[in-house]
Amino acid sequence: MISPETVKQTLLPWLGSDFLDTQDELCMRLGMALFSYRAQRDTLAHLSQQLDNLMFMAVREATQGRMALLMDTGQLIRLRMNDFALMADELLYLLFETMEKTPFHLAVIREYSMRSGSLSALRALYLLYAHLQTQEEMATLHRVITTCHEPWRFRHWIDQTN
Repeated sequence: MISPETVKQTLLPWLGSDFLDTQDELCMRLGMALFSYRAQRDTLAHLSQQLDNLMFMAVREATQGRMALLMDTGQLIRLRMNDFALMADELLYLLFETMEKTPFHLAVIREYSMRSGSLSALRALYLLYAHLQTQEEMATLHRVITTCHEPWRFRHWIDQTN
């Protein structure tokens, strides 16, 4: 299972500890949704939407619709709809890390990355499935990641020497 604490740490930069300290049930539900995913029966797009909805509804309820949360920096941040999609994408990487590194899962993640533009899927292909890909595929992944996504989302994990 993906622990609620791992979920909380992943969401901390987005939602702040002030909010997350009161959301143990949400973190547990998100972890269970990730844990219950099965590639043979579920789609990653559906799971991403489910995660997005769970987080949106929790923030909406906790803020009475204001969608503003106090961050650990002391700033009050108003969340946008797109923020929830990005958070859901970040959570998907937790799932990708737990998947068995097989050609089947490589194909599932690759297909999802092409349909959705998911940076977490590209990250998984780049970091977790490098051994199943050619140098040309890896170079293409690097190029797509660094030209199609904002540097703040990838600079902490991508090899900058390519």
